[in-house]
Amino acid sequence: MSLNILKQGDKLLNQKSKRISKIDDSLRNFCKSMIDTMYENNGVGLSAPQVGVLKRIIVVLDENKPLVMINPEIVEASEEKVLMNEGCLSVPNEYHDLERSKSVKVKYRDTKGKPNIKLLDGMTARIVQHEIDHLDGKLFVEYLDKAST
Repeated sequence: MSLNILKQGDKLLNQKSKRISKIDDSLRNFCKSMIDTMYENNGVGLSAPQVGVLKRIIVVLDENKPLVMINPEIVEASEEKVLMNEGCLSVPNEYHDLERSKSVKVKYRDTKGKPNIKLLDGMTARIVQHEIDHLDGKLFVEYLDKAST
């Protein structure tokens, strides 16, 4: 089932998401809908707040497979940065060069509730950083405002 993606200007996108304490079938079904929505919109990542749910869930494409991260947290980020062009399903048709850490180590739970730690680099690391920003109520275009001042 496809979900509605909120667009820039919606106040929900600027709110901080809540941690998830219970992983059940209802949550797993929601995660499946998030993956479907990401694919239907040709995205490479999606966060729960982008579909109107203030919970700490992201889905990302990792080596062309969907990866669900519940309560993701970056525990380590490389000092080495990479400049790449970035876009967002909530900010349609807008792309900007943005510098982010080349690699990140992320702690999260999967849909079975199992704790994981994964080292990601390249595009997947960028997507995870972008989506975790959404969980903290931040859109990628907000970095541009700071860079130009």
